[in-house]
Amino acid sequence: MQEAMRLLAQEGFKAVSLRRIVLAAGARNPSALHYHFGTRSHLISSITDMLREQIEPPALRALADLERQPDYRARDVVEAVFGPVMALREDPAYGRDAVQFLARLGWDYGTDGQELSAALHRRMMLAAVARLQTLMPEVDGETLQFRLILNMNNVYYGLAYRSYMKRSPFGALSLADPAQGERLRRLFIDYMEAGLRGAQ
Repeated sequence: MQEAMRLLAQEGFKAVSLRRIVLAAGARNPSALHYHFGTRSHLISSITDMLREQIEPPALRALADLERQPDYRARDVVEAVFGPVMALREDPAYGRDAVQFLARLGWDYGTDGQELSAALHRRMMLAAVARLQTLMPEVDGETLQFRLILNMNNVYYGLAYRSYMKRSPFGALSLADPAQGERLRRLFIDYMEAGLRGAQ
């Protein structure tokens, strides 16, 4: 699954054959993948489930903790729901490939990928909206949902293509340096929090 995730993330869901995944994983039997996963769609669903286990539990715990705190802010909600994705990006076992796989899932794998992405994020996003509606009762629920979806897209694409900052229209930005990870995280959260609040 790790090798399939890497290839699909780097080259796209349409560009990588199952045979190539089997060879890249070092399996000698070309039918090994079919034996373990059956179909391509089941393999992709299994990778998505594997990544959900890395993202969903910590996000749901953090969002539940906020419910018990009377003075949480929109920034805390952003950190709770998207912090695990940012942590996944820095995890040596998953890293950019995991985040890029999830970024591609929604746009490179068509409606099936969008359904998988929606299912992966549903519980976290519903909990996040509930926390935000308490903080911002003046903003209707669908507007908050839309803003969260935009933030989710920004998280995945921004983290997956962080190396773009080395070649940006402004030249190389210092934020591209891995040593700037904590500053990048803080700026990202600032940006997302402002997007949630909208024009005030």
